Amino acid sequence: MAAAAEPSGHLSACDIHPGQYADDPLYPPLMQRGRGIMGRRGVLDAGDGKMAARAPRAESAAPHDCSLVPLPLTGETATQVEPWSTAIGAGAQEATRLWDGSRWLGAGYECERPRHAVVDGEPVCWTERVQVVRSPTLAQRQQASREKRLAAAEAERRALTPAPGRGTRQLRDGAPVPAAITGGLARHDVAGLLTPTWERHATTVTRYGGRGRGGPARPPRIENRGRYALTGVQRHEEGMAARRHRLGWRVQGTNAPVDRLPLPQAVRHSRSGWSLERDFHLVQDLPLGLSPLCVWKSEPITGLTRLLPLALRLLPRRETLGRRGLEQTHEPVAGLSEGSPTRTTERPTGTRLLPAFARAQITLTHVRLGRSTCWYLTPLSPLPEQLLRHLCLPTSLYTALVYNSSEAI
Repeated sequence: MAAAAEPSGHLSACDIHPGQYADDPLYPPLMQRGRGIMGRRGVLDAGDGKMAARAPRAESAAPHDCSLVPLPLTGETATQVEPWSTAIGAGAQEATRLWDGSRWLGAGYECERPRHAVVDGEPVCWTERVQVVRSPTLAQRQQASREKRLAAAEAERRALTPAPGRGTRQLRDGAPVPAAITGGLARHDVAGLLTPTWERHATTVTRYGGRGRGGPARPPRIENRGRYALTGVQRHEEGMAARRHRLGWRVQGTNAPVDRLPLPQAVRHSRSGWSLERDFHLVQDLPLGLSPLCVWKSEPITGLTRLLPLALRLLPRRETLGRRGLEQTHEPVAGLSEGSPTRTTERPTGTRLLPAFARAQITLTHVRLGRSTCWYLTPLSPLPEQLLRHLCLPTSLYTALVYNSSEAI
């Protein structure tokens, strides 16, 4: 469990727990500790859907803090999201167009509802602003996902009744045919959008009794056989159009005042909450690389997990200083991309700055010739000097290596 400051992503608090723990009860202790670290109240606690449980939101509202969380489609919210999303189309609510500069984020509205909970034995009541927003980008992704599910359901239905041939299995009993053809529609979440049609193909087969070839002594018998074949899969355009209006809707809740966090700003803030997820990816990827280990005891895992957040605190700090220095000088830096040495950037990342110093191959050499001692330090190339200048660090950090090493000897 971790907390980070936005938008810098600086890790402010981190707790280590076993993986089988539930997330909901771990939020309040971390929020209390983070509040003590910052030494102030009235902060905005933004989190994911697991933070939308009643206890974390009550913990944020008890000391007059604010919270901003996406509301999961469970419990009371699951029964109300349908009227909320259809209120705009029915004309009961007026939508507000949301912009992030020149980029259109979508449209939505907000309503209020009372909330209450118990924190440390004391009742806590607050007013929650429910923000119902439709994102066109999310609607497009959900529409593309539904088209894939429809295509998969159609292909699966057609594969149930293949053409007769060697190794193909036919549906000959009419009783399980409807269940077999319509059974997979719910699995693909397209129930009510597809209507398969089928028909029975009857054939007659002449067989003779006994063994051997047919003859006068072997009377023939006629067998009637039938197979069920899928003739087509029809899409319900009206049902698909009705569901299309339900795509792209998201519901989030906050107890922040309207003058402090209006609807457009709340939507922009909720979409920019990627800093903590980025910290998790930095821990899992190189250069830190927290990967699964095969150990007998949990102490090494706990120690390594506590050590890596220390390094993680340095990466956003170094990244913030580097970008701040570039903004002040308006001087883009080149050479951070290993495969593209001429590529420039004005927003370097911490993971790009570290390899830049490593590729410089700065070496301190100690040579002894009799009683004389010589030290040689690889001169700094222009790129490390530029990065040190942007990081507000003196070049003496490297040049002083010679004096410090000579004094140590």
